[in-house]
Amino acid sequence: MTGFHLSDEHENLTTAQPSDVKTFDKAKIRQGFIIFILLSVGALTVIFLRTHTGDTMEALKNFNLGYLAIVLVLSSIDMCMGAIRNHIYFMKLVPGIRFMVSFRANLANIFMGAVTPSQSGGGPAQLYIYYRAGVSVGVSISVGVLNYLATLVFFMGAAGLSLSVLSDSFSKTMHHLIVFCFTVFAVQLVILILIVLKPDLALKIATGLAKKLCSWMPRFENRINRITDKLITEVTTYKDSCKLFVNEHPFILLLAIFLTCVLYLNKIFLAYFIMLGLGASGHLVQVLCIQALVLFICFFSPSPGASGVAELSIAALMASVMSADKLGIFTLLQRFFILYIPVILGAIVVFKEAGSSLRKHPSA
Repeated sequence: MTGFHLSDEHENLTTAQPSDVKTFDKAKIRQGFIIFILLSVGALTVIFLRTHTGDTMEALKNFNLGYLAIVLVLSSIDMCMGAIRNHIYFMKLVPGIRFMVSFRANLANIFMGAVTPSQSGGGPAQLYIYYRAGVSVGVSISVGVLNYLATLVFFMGAAGLSLSVLSDSFSKTMHHLIVFCFTVFAVQLVILILIVLKPDLALKIATGLAKKLCSWMPRFENRINRITDKLITEVTTYKDSCKLFVNEHPFILLLAIFLTCVLYLNKIFLAYFIMLGLGASGHLVQVLCIQALVLFICFFSPSPGASGVAELSIAALMASVMSADKLGIFTLLQRFFILYIPVILGAIVVFKEAGSSLRKHPSA
């Protein structure tokens, strides 16, 4: 269930008109959204049942308004920062592209990531929004890959620091889970660096596979060759885009890594100010490391939007620095300001795109 697909009759994304592409599947999106809500509500219910005391609702009623204002600002920065780190690339690759395209693409990414397993629909949704704005698929993929590389660099550093600071603060099971995630990130980082630096390898694999398919299925040789030619065109575009930044504009790569650090540190500090707003106190470095690990664990969670996993991980890890009566409220507010708000806005973007697609394809 991805909620996002391209119709077979419109494979040529380089030359087809945006209106010719069938994209968001409303039924699958709704199904994923329902699963996301059920898992989130279920996990939050478990947390509240296990931690609720007479002071739980009092903690919410007495939330400091000054800290609430800070949290709202940080939540707005969070949504903008995700768009900015995309836009710095597109300003160079597609001069004249509007920032709102990147803003809408980022929200669509967040929403589709929240309603699909392992956030698998986020990337394609972002790609489609840019495509509707006239951006080549290969160019969009290159930006996605480079930003993903920056994300892996941040998480490797943040997780390594957090593990060293909090090595004695959680159970063996949690420690093994984090080490496993760290290993997965390290493998992905190596693979991604090779993809960025050696994109010709993808072309060799594609052409070699195409030749074998043609020999196995000669009846489909023309179709296979057409698909391969389109793939080669997009991979070539991707290669040229990566080469532009690696060789000619490396400062943009460094800026993207810096903005990625700002993006995730903003999420982490947002959670810290929620804790302060609830009247809780904790060692700043310890809380920041815990939040870094929460984001780290959720990144590859198989559930839509890490629903269930995220809420339970937040409660389990923050229990060492917060009293039980505030734990459920903190978990709810952390997810609300970091994910639920952009998911709601992203849903508006996606369903508007889906409605536009259906109006242009009445038979869809």
